[in-house]
Amino acid sequence: MSGWTLVGLTMVIAGALLGAPGLLLIGGLTLLSRWLTTLWSRYGLASIGFERRIATSRAVWGDQVPLDVEVWNRKLLPVPLLTADDHVTDTLRVVGRTLVASERPGQGVLQNSWSLLWYERVVRHLVIDARRRGAFTFGPIRLTVSDLFERGTNSEERELPGELLVRPRTVPVRAPHPAQAPLGTSRARSSLFTDPSRFAGVRPYEPGDPMRRIHWRATARVGEPVSRRYEPVHERQVLLAVDLQTVPGPYWLMLFDDDQVEALCVAAASLARRMLRTDTACGLLVGAQLAGGRRWSYLPPSAAASQLGRIEDVLARVQPILSLPFERLLGVVPRRLAPGGTVLSLGARDPEPYVHRLRRLSRTGYAVTHLCFGPDGEAHRAGMAALGIAAHIAELDPDWKNADALVLAG
Repeated sequence: MSGWTLVGLTMVIAGALLGAPGLLLIGGLTLLSRWLTTLWSRYGLASIGFERRIATSRAVWGDQVPLDVEVWNRKLLPVPLLTADDHVTDTLRVVGRTLVASERPGQGVLQNSWSLLWYERVVRHLVIDARRRGAFTFGPIRLTVSDLFERGTNSEERELPGELLVRPRTVPVRAPHPAQAPLGTSRARSSLFTDPSRFAGVRPYEPGDPMRRIHWRATARVGEPVSRRYEPVHERQVLLAVDLQTVPGPYWLMLFDDDQVEALCVAAASLARRMLRTDTACGLLVGAQLAGGRRWSYLPPSAAASQLGRIEDVLARVQPILSLPFERLLGVVPRRLAPGGTVLSLGARDPEPYVHRLRRLSRTGYAVTHLCFGPDGEAHRAGMAALGIAAHIAELDPDWKNADALVLAG
């Protein structure tokens, strides 16, 4: 028997013996309060339903994502106070709400509370402001029931996992000379196939050449049969290699410029969208820690309709935590991409630490182009050009949040 129960019982007995109705009433209320507190503590969480519904599992930077929180008291006993502490990624933004600090690293708490009558169901409509790229996790959730004085508290934890991927923003890609834009090439040094629209001269006639391939005017001029020669072609393949180290120095210092990281993600997503719209097979290579545990990611070039979504999902999960230097990451290319493809590297720092890797790729049959971001882009472009590597300045003006296009120049 608890102390307050004993006090209430004593007051009831004293009030009855002394004929004091006031004392009897106070003692009865004390006993009733303790009895209800015990009842809520034991059975308050029984038959409590909780559901969190996110309107979509994937959003684009800047979206407003509806979030519905539903609670249902499916029993006769009312609940005076029910609190739900939903553990979410601490960078999540909910309109009109502030996350409470949590004991879990990297997580905050989204709090909701209700008073529920018997069999009452309540749906609360919230809105997530997707103003930050990333992978946002939900759960577990801690449900706590108590009386109005927060006594007799009883809690339980439910997993209820959830995730929202916020993909980076994309913008149109503009270049002063679109034909020279570094978006891949359809020409190859050798192939089993040729393009009849790309006339490359004539060659001596060989048995088996079709009649329509014979160049009759040249045959009459040289006095012997000659056939048309066409350039070999293959499907265009471009690998976007993103250098996410934005601050000079050792990669393991974990220093980064947040705006430059976001600009590189916006640029990579925008370039991928542009290339896939022109039937260019596009892939992605990044060497940063991804939400979910992977240390780096490689997506082979593909022109499939779902490729853009895969690229944007990887960019959504990218965190500014480098797992290996970019020069080592480029060493993966010869093992994954056949010579003849295009390697389009993106970086905001001085490319000097990995320029030798790019030159080696160029010498072994890859078309290499580098996009220079940041305030020193012109100096970096000039340095790359002096070493024989094609380079362009890439700008998101005035910044990645407000730019209306990715402009390639130089």
